[in-house]
Amino acid sequence: MATKELALHEKLEIHELLILKTSCVTKAVAMSGLVQDDKLKALMEEDIENSVQAVDELKALLIS
Repeated sequence: MATKELALHEKLEIHELLILKTSCVTKAVAMSGLVQDDKLKALMEEDIENSVQAVDELKALLIS
């Protein structure tokens, strides 16, 4: 019988990923203000959006 609850080690791994992604978003947001090149700035903004979505998804996994 399958259960929906995550094992403790799975929760810890998701938590580690959440910390890493949050750190990456923070750094990207801080660095985006310093970027002069428009293409690089657009790429960083896209990465920030994707990373924020990933953070939200990881949070949802931990909550459920």
